[in-house]
Amino acid sequence: MSDFSSKMKRRLDKVRRYGFLPVVKQYLHRKLYGRTLEYRRYMKEVEPSLWDQRESKGSVMFSVCVPVYNCRINELKECVSSVLSQSYQNFELILSDDCSTDMAVKRKLSEFKKDQRVKLIFREENGGISRATNDAIAAAVGDFVCFMDCDDVLSPHALMEFFAYLSDHPDTDLLYSDEDKLTEDSKRRYEPFFKPDWSPDTFMSLNYVNHFSAVRRSLLNEVGGLRPQFDGAQDYDLYMRVSEKTSPEKIGHVPKVLYHWRATKGSTAQDPNAKLYVFDAAKKLKEEALVRQGIKGKAYFSPETYQVRVVYDVPAEKKLSVIIPSKDNPSVLKSCIDSLAEEDIVSPEIIIVDNGSGDSARQEIEAFTKEKGIKYIFGSYPFNFSKMCNIGASEASGDLLLFLNDDTELIEKGTLKKMMGQALQERSGAVGAKLLYPDRKRLQHCGILNLEIGPSHALIGQSDEVHHYFDRNRVDYDFLAVTGACLMVEKKKFEIAGGFDEDLPVAYNDVDLCFKLFEKGYYNVLRTDAIFIHHESLSRGSDETSEKTERRENELEKLYEKHPALRGRDPFYNNNLIKNGVDFQIGLPADLMAKKSREG
Repeated sequence: MSDFSSKMKRRLDKVRRYGFLPVVKQYLHRKLYGRTLEYRRYMKEVEPSLWDQRESKGSVMFSVCVPVYNCRINELKECVSSVLSQSYQNFELILSDDCSTDMAVKRKLSEFKKDQRVKLIFREENGGISRATNDAIAAAVGDFVCFMDCDDVLSPHALMEFFAYLSDHPDTDLLYSDEDKLTEDSKRRYEPFFKPDWSPDTFMSLNYVNHFSAVRRSLLNEVGGLRPQFDGAQDYDLYMRVSEKTSPEKIGHVPKVLYHWRATKGSTAQDPNAKLYVFDAAKKLKEEALVRQGIKGKAYFSPETYQVRVVYDVPAEKKLSVIIPSKDNPSVLKSCIDSLAEEDIVSPEIIIVDNGSGDSARQEIEAFTKEKGIKYIFGSYPFNFSKMCNIGASEASGDLLLFLNDDTELIEKGTLKKMMGQALQERSGAVGAKLLYPDRKRLQHCGILNLEIGPSHALIGQSDEVHHYFDRNRVDYDFLAVTGACLMVEKKKFEIAGGFDEDLPVAYNDVDLCFKLFEKGYYNVLRTDAIFIHHESLSRGSDETSEKTERRENELEKLYEKHPALRGRDPFYNNNLIKNGVDFQIGLPADLMAKKSREG
């Protein structure tokens, strides 16, 4: 089949699966997200200022291991040259040929032997990428082993950046960097992936660690290197096992593009369909990881994202309490509760906390809550979301608490159980859901970013019909915070964090709770397969008045007074992205942003 025919087949498959309009939107969105001009500006104006300027040789030695098999000579030369020309010089390059049948490859490899930093291994039989890489690891003598493919390219300062990080964080066991893609002809870099710091739930969703990475050699030997039965996802399997053997604080991230992943024909960088066996390997490695970690759950392939998703089991004895603050909105409240009744696999305890409904509304609420066996707590006091949630939590008998706005409606079956399974994970703090506006097409909540201007909803107002920045609206990501409009947490963790702060009655109380959970060592996560509609602020109106704006600003200051280390910091949002935007654009200096705006 020709390249053109293959492309057309893939596009027609997508149209059949998702429909014409969403596919066109996604195509245009990806073209925009390529942001060629924007990234060129970044590479020219921002990137040069980021490189560390330390001495070229340090005490840490790196062993760069490269498996080789029948690759293009020009690409192999570029790969090797990018390593040998590193600004940091304390390294060895180990090239492990997996019995290439192309003699030109073997001749070219032999030429590299002239450089004393190069070690060559010629395998006598073809064993696959894991066996070839393991032979290179066995020959390594460095403190850290780095991995790269034989057709990819390192940034000139990749090893220097790793050395600089390790100098400041000497206990690091696993280190990774940002990456981008390189056209087949090497003429253009594009699609940078500016990654979060260590995010275990993101990592369980996809192998975002990927390239460029380094593992402490002693730990690598302890976990046993790569496993051939996972070829295609062998590095994912390795990092999974390494992450289980070390601690989160020993997993580091250099937020700079240190690796250029070549998008060649037949590579997953260009077409995820090119190597479908990769997904089988990813499913198998996640199933094994669950068993090793003593976690019950299921892994399944999602064709929408080309990722393997994990859904965690919920023990039958675990109970859920849903706490809904409400006032003077019986019809809205009924719709919310009725939507929960559709979730036939979970029968939660429902607690309504009312801070002063009028007589007729109160009577109506009392009538239907009595009929449905719902606990109704009434009190007359000024609106204080934190107080209402804390009252509900104190009355709850469930192991898990779901704080839910009365203007939400559950629309995705299985949502509560998915959230419960996630919230029961030992590492999980608050678990959020994807919230859509009533048109069911636009995002209202897809995680909260802690920007310079303060906490802001990621991708708010954006279409959910397209896949946003590295599937932020399609796979599960760790966030620093999720919205209290739909927030689930284990009751014991809620109590450890001290509950909601009643000195933050309206705004940022949910963010404060998430910050406290994060500071206790938990990870807050957004499950994008848990979906509600949110009729935002239906219960209490808009926040547009000057009085409410002033109140919100005061509460924002209180938030950061309580959490000074998190002012302007978000470990799950890369600092190369725009500082005060919610759509994961590349961050550019103010003058470049102004120029971009003038150019339309």
